[in-house]
Amino acid sequence: MFSNIKLLRERIIATKDTVNWHFAKCNNSKCNAIFLVDPSESPGELGFICPQCSKKTTTSHIVQCSSCKTILNFVRAAPSEEKVVFNVPKCSHCIGTIEDEWEIEPLYQPDSYI
Repeated sequence: MFSNIKLLRERIIATKDTVNWHFAKCNNSKCNAIFLVDPSESPGELGFICPQCSKKTTTSHIVQCSSCKTILNFVRAAPSEEKVVFNVPKCSHCIGTIEDEWEIEPLYQPDSYI
């Protein structure tokens, strides 16, 4: 009865595609998508953003919390308009309230004044 049982061997499938990638959560509070990230990639000024939200950064202004650096919203911009990051001092995700998210301040980069 037990003579027909074969022992399965454990196989190691360590390849570049399975070992190097890890999961990250999108830094957009309205998205929160989970997506794959290459470990050699470091989070930018906006943190890790999913591909869908990353596309929005080229066409929209960004509203971001100064305290926790969470992206709160995208505000559509005209194609010829310079894209700006608006900061709120605090948000409902860290120590603030929803009302605090409405008091936005533009964050101008030094390149904007050239």
